[in-house]
Amino acid sequence: MLLRHGRLKNLTGVAGKLRMESLPLLNHPFGRNAMHLSWTAVGFHGRTLTIAPAGEIPVSRRPWAACLVWLACVWSMLPSALAQSPETAEGIEFFEERIRPVLIERCYECHNSSTRAEAGLALDHRAALRRGSDSGPVLAQPPGASLLIRVLRHEIDGLEMPAGGPQLDDSTIDDFERWIAWGAPDPREAPPPPEELAKQTSWESIRKQRQQWWSFQPIADPRPPTPDLSWSDHPVDRFVLQRMLEHQLSPNPEAPRPILIRRLYLALLGLPPDPRAIQQFLADPAPDAYERLVDRLLESQHFGERWARHWMDWVRYAESHGSEGDPPIEGAYHYRDYLIRALNADVPFDQLLREHIAGDLLPQPRIDRERGINESIIGTAHWRMVFHGFAPTDALDERVRFNDDALGTFCKAFLGLTVSCARCHDHKFDPISQADYYALYGILDSTRPGRHCIDLPERLEKHRETLAALQGELRGEIARLWLEHLSSNSTQDLASLLSALGVENGIVDLARSQPGAALARLRQAVERARAQQAAFDTAPSPARYELQSPQGFQQWFAYGIGLDDAPSTAGQFTIADSGDRLLFDIYPGSVLTHAISTKHPGRLTSPDILLDQKVDLWLLACGGGRAMSRYVVQNYPRNGTVYPVTEFNKTPQDNRWRWIRYPLDYWQGDAIHIELTTAGDAPLLVKPAERSWFAVRRAAIVPQGTAAPPSPEWPAWERIASIPDTPPETDRFVEVITEAVRAWSLDRITDADALLLSACLRAGLLPNAAPADGRLRELVDTYRRLESEIPVPTRVPGLDEWRGHDHPLFERGDHRRPGPLVPRRFLEAIDARPYHTPLSGRLELADDMLRSDNPLTARVIVNRVWHHLFGRGLVPTVDNLGRLGEPPSHPLLLDYLATELRTQHGWSLKRLIRSIVLSRTWRQDSQPSSDALRIDPANRWLSHFSVARLDAESIRDALLAVSGRLDSGMFGPSVPGSTPRRSVYVRVIRNNLDPLLTAFDAPVPFSTTGRRDRTNVPAQALILMNNPMIRDMATELAAGTDQADAERRVTELWWRILGRAPERWELQASLQFIASTREAYRQRDSAGDAETAAWIDMAHSLLNTKEFLYVR
Repeated sequence: MLLRHGRLKNLTGVAGKLRMESLPLLNHPFGRNAMHLSWTAVGFHGRTLTIAPAGEIPVSRRPWAACLVWLACVWSMLPSALAQSPETAEGIEFFEERIRPVLIERCYECHNSSTRAEAGLALDHRAALRRGSDSGPVLAQPPGASLLIRVLRHEIDGLEMPAGGPQLDDSTIDDFERWIAWGAPDPREAPPPPEELAKQTSWESIRKQRQQWWSFQPIADPRPPTPDLSWSDHPVDRFVLQRMLEHQLSPNPEAPRPILIRRLYLALLGLPPDPRAIQQFLADPAPDAYERLVDRLLESQHFGERWARHWMDWVRYAESHGSEGDPPIEGAYHYRDYLIRALNADVPFDQLLREHIAGDLLPQPRIDRERGINESIIGTAHWRMVFHGFAPTDALDERVRFNDDALGTFCKAFLGLTVSCARCHDHKFDPISQADYYALYGILDSTRPGRHCIDLPERLEKHRETLAALQGELRGEIARLWLEHLSSNSTQDLASLLSALGVENGIVDLARSQPGAALARLRQAVERARAQQAAFDTAPSPARYELQSPQGFQQWFAYGIGLDDAPSTAGQFTIADSGDRLLFDIYPGSVLTHAISTKHPGRLTSPDILLDQKVDLWLLACGGGRAMSRYVVQNYPRNGTVYPVTEFNKTPQDNRWRWIRYPLDYWQGDAIHIELTTAGDAPLLVKPAERSWFAVRRAAIVPQGTAAPPSPEWPAWERIASIPDTPPETDRFVEVITEAVRAWSLDRITDADALLLSACLRAGLLPNAAPADGRLRELVDTYRRLESEIPVPTRVPGLDEWRGHDHPLFERGDHRRPGPLVPRRFLEAIDARPYHTPLSGRLELADDMLRSDNPLTARVIVNRVWHHLFGRGLVPTVDNLGRLGEPPSHPLLLDYLATELRTQHGWSLKRLIRSIVLSRTWRQDSQPSSDALRIDPANRWLSHFSVARLDAESIRDALLAVSGRLDSGMFGPSVPGSTPRRSVYVRVIRNNLDPLLTAFDAPVPFSTTGRRDRTNVPAQALILMNNPMIRDMATELAAGTDQADAERRVTELWWRILGRAPERWELQASLQFIASTREAYRQRDSAGDAETAAWIDMAHSLLNTKEFLYVR
């Protein structure tokens, strides 16, 4: 109500009530909802006066009479109002609580009297604030016209404050408006000394102030209130009823049983109940009928399928990496199956969280003896479900993005915090410093992307000792066979052997006619090779590894049971797994994966190597079965044209030792590591192969332009070249081979002789086929039979421990500007003690996530469970419990449930869910009262159950279930959406998501999605009407009903689809619809089956109803 020159303005009378304009107030407040009167004509100079709470005030139906009453009230209050001062205790208290902390945290850095006053504006004392900036005063009346408010609201282009950060939230800006309206009360008489200013603006001060936010406070252990136990004595209901009564609301009655059972089935199983289950529940008069139903559904195997899908949203589950290449994440589906099994078994949440962080490191992992697998290892697969680019040119930048994505997703999912916002600077709202970010980042950076075998060691190492013992017997029998052969075949083909050893063709040709001359030429070749090798070995090298030696091998990181604790000695041989061939090969001293079986997995990686000049990588290796070697730049797990990969077994030469060269000049200044893997064990671009192997001897980084090393088989040349070049050379040649065989039989062979015997096998100079019978045949058959029983490993993506190290803080998040190292640790708001471990620190992180004084983890998971049961969390922003998130509607209830989860439920999610769905709150009817619609239209205070559309998976699964097409088989590789498997098993390919699920807001898996969108768009109706699969379901529904009686047939359709019988009017409307549709089809096509088409349309129509698509 406004007085101007004796006239009333902004006064309206409505149905006997007077609505008065709400305007800002300068003098002290009675609260945020006060109604203000602006008084300008009697000397108040813009001051305002609070006279009554805001709202509609009953008055006479004659507005002018009411105004006289109000004027009298106002006039009587003038003396006390005029006596008010802006610097009242209340105003100062408001400034200290609401204004000063924001000024310190968001403004002092750029606007202070000591070091920096941008635009001439200092905000650190009263006189400077009221003086304003170079542009003039920043405070004005009304407050909305103040320059300060306008820049805070980002109303002036190029002058948005705080600079370089997000806009302040509306409630904070409202506080500033109220403060200005009261005259900007401010007790700061002088600017703070520089040292005090530094203290006030220090991160320590800001962090402590931000830690006052509710989610960082210790979890309380409140006792349930006792508002009215006549409704319910359930603790959840007591907390909820208390809040309802505070807002003049009352609870709804319990939902009817048909609605309640459907709600429960969809919430716990994601499937609608079938008519039989509904009728059994309706016919059960026992008081505990509902409780027994809850217990039965919690024990259903479909429970894990439903709740695993929620969990998959939190970790943005995907089976490919995205980008233009969209490479697959091989074995990702094992993680989905792991979640289903764990949730069905009610594995405690704290155990699951430990497995997600460091399941591969747990000293006592969770073992599934029936399946023969280590379940805990699978939990780490979520770290690898990262979106990343294709063959980037800046590998370190992509590595940072890779780790940032994994870290950000983890912190949102399990801490409810946007930790990634602190990558470039301290968090703008939460007590998370940039150092916090890089402390956690260092934990992830101390790992390498990898793959894990989940089979128990006893499965993969089946018969290992027996097979090793058989190899000893086989060595003796094979040596006996060879010695007999050599003694009876004194003439050997020197040319064939030299050819097998890769000697130059001229010497090979000469050996056919002039063996002595060939040996002389060979000796010259040996001298050249020796010089070449010496030059290569003495070239400057930032890294050189002799992997055939224990010292060299110990510098690398080995994973997989195919790799022993030490290199194999010269003479290690492998048995061919099938066919007439006896031996696969004999090897010099080397690291190899297939000493026992080519099914055994292995991955070998080097330490990091800094490329400080233009260099080449040379690798001496061989392999088969699509094994791979490559170099990895900056720990970024991508292959492609920029990161070349050598895949063994593309040519027969891959089975032989060879030097592989990788030019590295492009990556000068970066760090790389070398990686060799069997086919199924590569971190990315996994190649399917049941049998795969590699062997490696040496690796060297040498300056670009260094001459290539000689043939890796030149030591065997030297062995042959030692034969005198006088006749009979062939006899002496046989003696050399015989000596090598004898040395091999005694396990005393040299690398040169091992290479020689390998060449003899390739040249056919030694028999390599088992005889038809005898002891050797028996041994080979036994070996092959036992080796065939070794299972092919089951592999999942995960992390490999690497070198535990602290990471530098990147200035402004720029990886090209590394700063000081930040010790690995947890968030300093909870515990700033560094992790002292040679490993990554993931085990320590798991402990900190679950420590009793961490207030976040339990609140986050409780809130997520509540959200999935009610459609809205106690904290609606389920992925953000920080300052930018909404505060909880029922904070004491949230803390009560978090405490119960940890102390009474033993972190059991099933017990938590059971407790909630047994409450009267969850069982309320969904029809809101008139009071609820008026007072609480968003149902924040839970006076009724909120109606919600089913999520995408439940819609698809419900369609399959009611049509009888649902394939309830569990687990296994993912399937296309066109199959009748449950939606949780539909493949999630980032660049090719299922269109039906996407139409109904299934998340795009690029970030944590704790709260899905619920859109209502034409595409949804179109896909339900036009999708051929849904039309086929309607056809099957119509065909599966009793066709003898139309009313029974309609009733059966209603029961199957909607879970209830139709009301009489609904039955009549359905019959009328069928009749009119049938007639329309007959007129369109007299030869068609109009009856069948009409019934299909009836079923299809029911599948499109809101009652089917929504839960009440």
